[in-house]
Amino acid sequence: MCLSCSRASVKQVCLPYENNEEIMMPPSFDVASECQQLSHAADRWRSVAPGERAELALRTAQSIGSKSEAWVCAAVAMKSVGPDGQDACTDRLRSVLRAEECATGPIATLRLLFLTAKSLQSIGKIGVSDPSIRPRMMHGQNRIHESPFGSPSSFVAVDVLPVSKLYDPTIFRGHRATVRCANTGSVETFMKLWQEECRPSPDAEGVAVVLGAGNVTGLAAADAVSQIFEHGRAVLLKLHPVQASLAPVFQDALSPLIEADLLRVVVGGAALACDAISTQEVTAMHLTGGEETFRNVVSSNKSELRTKSITCELGNVTPWIVVPGNYAEKDLCFQADQIAASIANNSSFNCIATKVVLTSRHWAQRQRFLDRIEQRLRSLPTRPAWYPGAADLHQKATGDPVPDEYLQPKLLRDVYRESHPHWFAREWFIPIAVETTVEGETIEDFCVAVSRVVHDLPGNLAASVTRPDGMATHDESRVDLLIEHLRYGVVAVNAWSALAYAVANIPWGGFPGGTLEAPESGLGYVHNPYFLPLVQNSILRAPLRVWPTPPWFPWHSKGERLAGGVAEMYSAIAAGKSGLWNLVGMLPDVLRG
Repeated sequence: MCLSCSRASVKQVCLPYENNEEIMMPPSFDVASECQQLSHAADRWRSVAPGERAELALRTAQSIGSKSEAWVCAAVAMKSVGPDGQDACTDRLRSVLRAEECATGPIATLRLLFLTAKSLQSIGKIGVSDPSIRPRMMHGQNRIHESPFGSPSSFVAVDVLPVSKLYDPTIFRGHRATVRCANTGSVETFMKLWQEECRPSPDAEGVAVVLGAGNVTGLAAADAVSQIFEHGRAVLLKLHPVQASLAPVFQDALSPLIEADLLRVVVGGAALACDAISTQEVTAMHLTGGEETFRNVVSSNKSELRTKSITCELGNVTPWIVVPGNYAEKDLCFQADQIAASIANNSSFNCIATKVVLTSRHWAQRQRFLDRIEQRLRSLPTRPAWYPGAADLHQKATGDPVPDEYLQPKLLRDVYRESHPHWFAREWFIPIAVETTVEGETIEDFCVAVSRVVHDLPGNLAASVTRPDGMATHDESRVDLLIEHLRYGVVAVNAWSALAYAVANIPWGGFPGGTLEAPESGLGYVHNPYFLPLVQNSILRAPLRVWPTPPWFPWHSKGERLAGGVAEMYSAIAAGKSGLWNLVGMLPDVLRG
């Protein structure tokens, strides 16, 4: 699959990312001049018809498809470097990394661009992004007794998953997703607002500075795509210094946007960000990263940002709630495997890596469930602590030094806020999650207790809930209420919330209500290719056990091949082909995985 990802190629791909802007930014790059060119392009972009915008999105998707191999290879090389600067990747780990990087990089970006293109084509014809979507009014149930969340109001529900054109009913069998938008009083009023949202916004002009995250290679590209197509802005994309080696790859993969003068890609540090934000042409800033970084950027550019649109995505102390019940053995194992994979994925350098697993002290299957998670994590190879500061952070959190700066994913059982508050007070960018129990002999008591715990966790980006089948009607209603009341941008039922990001048509961001002073998990949303108005949050639902096994599970024997096959299929679909033969070609690996 990736013959070019050999050990010999790693040194050529990986570049130093220390604070050396002379190396990272070409001397000829003039921020003010580039922003002026982008501003002129943004002015022209406003008058471009939806159909032409769709064509640009599809050309960009095809370009990404043709460069996906280079993207994955560069990302794997970046994350394979040991403390001595040499490639530290075994063949097994390399295959795992390739599956992960393909899923969160090319695949997610391909989906976003294709769905955006289809929406723009529809807008050009009938004025709304997808005529098959049928919004409906929904009414929240009465609040959970003594829940700190209060009662959800009525809302407009919009079903966005599955997408048949992308073979979701086959790839994501049994998955459904509903976006919940603020109550507009009637579906008719919502449809009018939706049509308005699909038109170019008069205040969405100028240039957006996108400050990319360093942890996941697909984030920066997707953030730029959202700004260009969803908000109508040209983009100066500043990559995080840790991703310096990917800059040439992104310039090639996103070349249609660069050739249209709608995008510039540059690597730099805080000084470059400040220079860009201060230019008159910049009207918006979007940042993906940590809250501390966001506060530093805002405080350093307070006067410059006063008149600009500010959005951000800042991470989360991500909970995974396991509702007690009588699970079949295979269902129990699959859910445990999902949690283990969500801890191990990308060494937990993810904004929604599972950090707190919540179980019932009275759940009979608890020990078996936790044993399975630990068994899976112990079976995985260690990974280099490639993200800056990870080894020091690991020692600070645990009190133990990291052997040779390699990280082993772990679950710590029976950890409680009273004795170890630091695990519950911040998002630790290390591959460790803690398990804590709550009291409650009944489902209702458990739901009340667990809602209090998650209410006190920092952030409101995403949460997951595992729930058993076959519950009594009263208990099922209690769990439904719990899910409704969780104030997170995404609530994933029987699934890792990261899937909501990967499918690209579920709006991604913190629950509304954040401010510059208290941003929680962020301000605004990305990934809204349907141009839905008044988004509040989304609920993703999956079966207890999924087949085929997700390729991002790190013990999947064919994960690398399947992820590559999905990327090839999406690329073929973007090029106007059916993609069916690509899907059929993956069947042997599905059966063997």
